[in-house]
Amino acid sequence: MDLIADTSYLIGLWRGQAWATTYAAANSSKSLGIPWIVLGEFWHGSVRAGHDVKTVSEFLAVGLSIIDPVPVIPVYAHICAKIQFEPVYKLIGQNDLWIASVAVALDKPLLSRNRRHFESIPNLRLEVLQP
Repeated sequence: MDLIADTSYLIGLWRGQAWATTYAAANSSKSLGIPWIVLGEFWHGSVRAGHDVKTVSEFLAVGLSIIDPVPVIPVYAHICAKIQFEPVYKLIGQNDLWIASVAVALDKPLLSRNRRHFESIPNLRLEVLQP
């Protein structure tokens, strides 16, 4: 897999927003990984919005599910230990810390629109997508 998706990127694709679909078309040869945390966030929003389960499942085939947390756990622990006493730590949600940890553990760029939460994560290769 070449890239890691944040929930914001998947939402952009789901909604057919030009910034996301243009990026996807320009990078169609690259494979997309979707961390279990992102899957959970996306499913949560889909359930709340009342979207059809089959349609959501088919859409999520856009990427490869990243389910194994074993290589991610020590990376998460190191990231949290490194930034826990910095003010930015309180601004970053735990889900975003896990998502960033997946990208760092797999050494892949993270696709997101959320610069503020991710830019302070050490060793994270972040691709910020703008509309």
